[in-house]
Amino acid sequence: MDGYRIALFLHLLALLSAFAASGIVHFSMLRMRDAASGAEALQWLGLCHRLSRVFPAALLLLLGSGSWMVHKAWRWDAGFVDAGLTGVALLLVLGAAVEGGRARKAAAALAAAPAGPAGEAVRDAAWWAANWGNTGLATGVVFAMATKPSAGGAVAAAVGGLAAGVVVGLALRQRRPPAREQLPFEP
Repeated sequence: MDGYRIALFLHLLALLSAFAASGIVHFSMLRMRDAASGAEALQWLGLCHRLSRVFPAALLLLLGSGSWMVHKAWRWDAGFVDAGLTGVALLLVLGAAVEGGRARKAAAALAAAPAGPAGEAVRDAAWWAANWGNTGLATGVVFAMATKPSAGGAVAAAVGGLAAGVVVGLALRQRRPPAREQLPFEP
């Protein structure tokens, strides 16, 4: 076993942790969107807040392990390396500034009216676009890491992933669930 393989393991561990946390956050956002009250939505938002701590740690581990692997086996001017570094920076900014800021705004609105409907407080377009856009961006960067295209291909993969994530997020933010009586699995 060598240092490169350990770094690769840590890199994959960080990636899996971030994607697992993202999946739970996406589920929580869907539950917030469909919540019957502000109090119910706040519970799901609390879960998102607790999971938000995973992302900076995962980004730091991705950056550290990725840097080690590039230092040992790749060139710093490779397109996929640029896509990875840019992706980490964008993920951090979108996560901390956009998602975090919009989540705090939603929490304040929901806490002010816990008995009322969650409504528009949990349907902020920028919040949904950033949330799903981050997952799309990360997926595009993973594609670039796996396929190691030219710089243009790496940028296209990252931008394409980001755009696809934004489209999905904006579409899901307005979707309404079927009426409760239509669900076949409920008594």
